[in-house]
Amino acid sequence: MDVSVQTVAAELAQLQRNRGLQAGDLASRIGPGLARVTGFSPARGAEGRQSLVRQLVRGTQALPPEQRMIFLRACAARPGDAPNLQDRLAEAAEQIDRSVKVARRRLTAANLAVAEQLVAAAADDRGWFLGELIAYVDFRDERPIHRARRTLVVTAPTLERVTEMISLPGYGEAGPDFRVQGAATLEDARLVGPQTWEFVLRLDRTYACGDTVEYETALRLPSRREGDPLLVMAPRRDCWHFQATVHLGELADRAWILDGVTAPTALSEDPNVPPVDLTVNPAPRADFRDLTPGLVYGIKWRWADPELPEQGVAPKASGLYSHG
Repeated sequence: MDVSVQTVAAELAQLQRNRGLQAGDLASRIGPGLARVTGFSPARGAEGRQSLVRQLVRGTQALPPEQRMIFLRACAARPGDAPNLQDRLAEAAEQIDRSVKVARRRLTAANLAVAEQLVAAAADDRGWFLGELIAYVDFRDERPIHRARRTLVVTAPTLERVTEMISLPGYGEAGPDFRVQGAATLEDARLVGPQTWEFVLRLDRTYACGDTVEYETALRLPSRREGDPLLVMAPRRDCWHFQATVHLGELADRAWILDGVTAPTALSEDPNVPPVDLTVNPAPRADFRDLTPGLVYGIKWRWADPELPEQGVAPKASGLYSHG
């Protein structure tokens, strides 16, 4: 279903009436266009409300500060916001020292701008987003296995296949040993970039919007000596939870937790965050929740052996880099 910016803007205005996001009957206030571009479903309960709030907040990031404040106040993004739109707009108008009429005009413009952001983001929607990704690699093996457990949340009306993109060095055109179990089977694997592989998975049945899909993958790496030393992901849409664990034994002398950094920071020799004490725990684990699309999360380390790859020399992340 194609959704126009004007339709989503009108449905945002409808949502903002009365109690807005704090309404007990929120599902009845979400129009089909807004539900389509945000993946909102009443079946997701409180998580659906929280996801919607996160996406609306992200949609305001390019707005001027005053306009952003007016939009969020109109939506009643905070539990303590006034119970009707008129009062919320009056408070916003007082805060910017303007009339309520001016505040309403700025809200109309904000609704269009946020709607444009939501529609643009939905254009890249594959019909699902990551509810959870649990990843583990034991690098004490010369050819370690990357193990992951995924929970997907379906946003399309129906879903029968999913695709995964992983940056993997060292395979060439031979193809990686990628195995799947659970609610999906591997249908196809293809090289779509110099080091980026796309895996097409067929699901065990047809899933509907709001359903969750769970499966596990195992990927044997050609060598721990290939690529940058990092286990990270960069979500393209919502991701509720990502957990990364790497067992480094005595192979690394430093490690860092990357909690929402840019790709250049993730690839830099020193990411300028406090290091992990590997003498206390040679198998660091990091948990991240409510990840921001476009930023990088995970674990980076420095090999103690100078013969292993140097950090920050690749033109892009070429270690275990998942695009959620």
